[in-house]
Amino acid sequence: MKKSLLIALSVLILIALLVLAWFFVRSAEPSAALNDENAQTETDTTNSPAGAVEEGTEAASEPEIAFFYQIVGAFQNGIGTNATLIGHTADGKKVESYDATALEWDQGPDIVDSYGDPTFSRLPDGTWTLTSWTTNDDPRGSGAMMYWEGECPLVDDSEVIAINPSSAAGCEKSNKLQLGKTSQVFAAYGGTFVFHSTLTGLHLAHLSDATHDVTDLDTMCVLPEAVDTIRDLDWGESTPVPAPDDLLMSDSAIAQRADGTWVLFIKGIEKDSGCTERGGLCELCARGIYRTTSDDLVNWSEWERVVSQASVPEATQTTDGTVWLYYQDFSDTCDADNLQLANISPISGVHETGATYKMSTPVRVNFVDEAFQTNKQMHYATNGNPIFLPDLDAQEALEACVAQ
Repeated sequence: MKKSLLIALSVLILIALLVLAWFFVRSAEPSAALNDENAQTETDTTNSPAGAVEEGTEAASEPEIAFFYQIVGAFQNGIGTNATLIGHTADGKKVESYDATALEWDQGPDIVDSYGDPTFSRLPDGTWTLTSWTTNDDPRGSGAMMYWEGECPLVDDSEVIAINPSSAAGCEKSNKLQLGKTSQVFAAYGGTFVFHSTLTGLHLAHLSDATHDVTDLDTMCVLPEAVDTIRDLDWGESTPVPAPDDLLMSDSAIAQRADGTWVLFIKGIEKDSGCTERGGLCELCARGIYRTTSDDLVNWSEWERVVSQASVPEATQTTDGTVWLYYQDFSDTCDADNLQLANISPISGVHETGATYKMSTPVRVNFVDEAFQTNKQMHYATNGNPIFLPDLDAQEALEACVAQ
C-alpha cells in the first residue's frame, strides 16, 4: 500500500514539474521574441543613416536625415524652372517629401541670375545655409560664391549675398571664386568653413569666426600657398588643398568620422582619360569620386578613388559617426552605352565600413512621392544633399518650418 502511494505521489510531482516547466517556457516566449526583434533591428539599422527604429513602432529613437534634392524642369519657351525640394529619410534609401521648396529659380540662355549647384547645410547652432555659384553674365560677378543663411531653409532671394575673389596684394589673381558645387558649410576651430573649387584647384575657405560674420564678406582672398595650420587661415581667406596633378577636380563634399577624422570627397576625372567632349558619354563614364582624410584640415592623406562612373558627391555622418557618401550614379548609362540615359541617372549612396573604411555596396535612393521616380520622360533628381540632424528637437524644428 505504502509503495503504491509513493508511486502515485511521484507521478503527481512529475506532472506538477512538467506543468511548471511548460508555464515558464510560455512566459519566456514573448521576451525571447522581443529580443530577437531588437537584435534584428540593431542589425538592420547599423547601416541606416538615421539609425531609426523599424516601421510600426510608436516613435523613432533617433532623428531622421533631412534630404535636399534638386529637380530639373523641362524647358518651355527657352526657360526651364529648377528647384531644390526638401525630404527626409530614416534608412538612407527611401526619401519622403515634406512637400516644401527650399529654393526655386529659372535657367536659360537669357537668364543671368540662376543658382548653380545649390548646396544646403545646417550648423550646430541650428542655422541653415545655402552656397551656390553665379553664372558668367551675373551682374554680381562671374563665378562668385552665393551665400545665404537663416533659421528656416526656405531661401529669400533678396537676402543672398555674392562673394568674389579678392584682388588685394598677396591674393591669387582670379576672376572666379567658385567652379562647381561646394561642400556643405561646417563648423570647426571656432569658425565656419567650406570647400570650393577655383580655376587653380580645390580650396578651403574660412567664412566666419567669433568676431566676424560671413555676411560681412564681399571678397575672399585665395592664398597662392597653403597655410601651415588651420589657425593660420584668417577670416576671409582660402587655402589650397593638395590634389593630384593628373586629375581634373571639382564638386566637393565633407563629413566627419566618430574619431574626429575629416573625410573629404571630390569628383575627379583623369587628365589623360582621352575624353574630349565635356558631358559626352566618355567623359561621364570617366568621372569618379575620390577620397582623402585629415586630422587638422590642412594635412591630407593620398587621394583614392572610391566610386567610379559617378558625379556630384555629397556626404553626411550618422549618430554613430559612420560616413555616408551620395552621388549621381552613371553606371546604367555606361553599362548601356547610351548617353540618353544620363538624364534619368539615379542617386546612389554608400557608407564606410570596418577598420579599413571600405565603401559598402551601393543603395539607390527612392523618392517615393515624386513622379520622376517612375516617369522616365522626366529628368531624375540631382545633387542628393543629406543633412545630419543631431536630435529630435532639430527634426521637429525643421518640420515646423516647412509646415508654415
